[in-house]
Amino acid sequence: MMNTRFMATFAVTLLTASATVAVAQNARDQPPPPPMAIDKVSDDLYVIGGEGSNVTVYVTDEGVVLVDDKFDRNYDELQAKLKSITDKPVKYVINTHPHGDHTGGNAKRLSSAQIIAHTNASAAMIKGKQPGIPQLTYRDHIRITLGGKEVIASHFGPCHTDGDTFVYFPAARVVSSGDCFNTADGQGRNPTGSSTYAFYIDYNTGGSLLGRARVADTVLTLDFDTVIPGHGPRTNRAGFVSWRGDVDAITNRIREMVRGGRSKDDISQALVSEFGWDPTGRAMVASLDGMMAEVGR
Repeated sequence: MMNTRFMATFAVTLLTASATVAVAQNARDQPPPPPMAIDKVSDDLYVIGGEGSNVTVYVTDEGVVLVDDKFDRNYDELQAKLKSITDKPVKYVINTHPHGDHTGGNAKRLSSAQIIAHTNASAAMIKGKQPGIPQLTYRDHIRITLGGKEVIASHFGPCHTDGDTFVYFPAARVVSSGDCFNTADGQGRNPTGSSTYAFYIDYNTGGSLLGRARVADTVLTLDFDTVIPGHGPRTNRAGFVSWRGDVDAITNRIREMVRGGRSKDDISQALVSEFGWDPTGRAMVASLDGMMAEVGR
């Protein structure tokens, strides 16, 4: 008769091996990240897409202001793209929130650039023992003037996290939103074509579905023509206004179904069929429980 301890050990080994194979298979099934591409918004403002966050590049005579800096592994490729735009050094990096796909390049820039973030974003990075903690934090607004050009970073309340920053370039009439507003996933892809794709709320760092509408309304008080999302192609004011309407529609639909006693599966199906959500996306997998709880209070 086979030893019971041996059987248990064999079962654990088999499960571990199966899980490893599944992870490897899933990794193989994922398409490779797209190469970085430069989108010229104006003569002094660019967007670098590809893997990780969008990076807004604002060029002045005295140096460059970046909004976000992707993963650490993207540093060399990002540097090459920056050098193809300008020979000016990066003087400031503004992090829109604490996630590593937006802050991963911080550590390699601390010696040459000033890293800026909201106080809550910095606190989340410290708690998570992330590298590249910002040297300068703010609570409501912070203004930067470099080479005679003004940049305003603002916190309008919780949305994707409780430390979100919107960056406004008044002369260019451009807003960089971070992940409060996205037009694609973390790889810059939007397979469903939905205007609410990547509607992901990180409840672990204080994100809020209800805060999203309030933040959007405040953003719309700014004078801008172009919005650069955290991920995905840039859009215009009309595109942001359309997304703002979707925020209400989605919130009301979830609230109606929660208060009507509908199941999580029912709500998931409605979001997929009515709003084009990716059924396996992070918004669905990681945020739906929190959204249901928030609107059901």
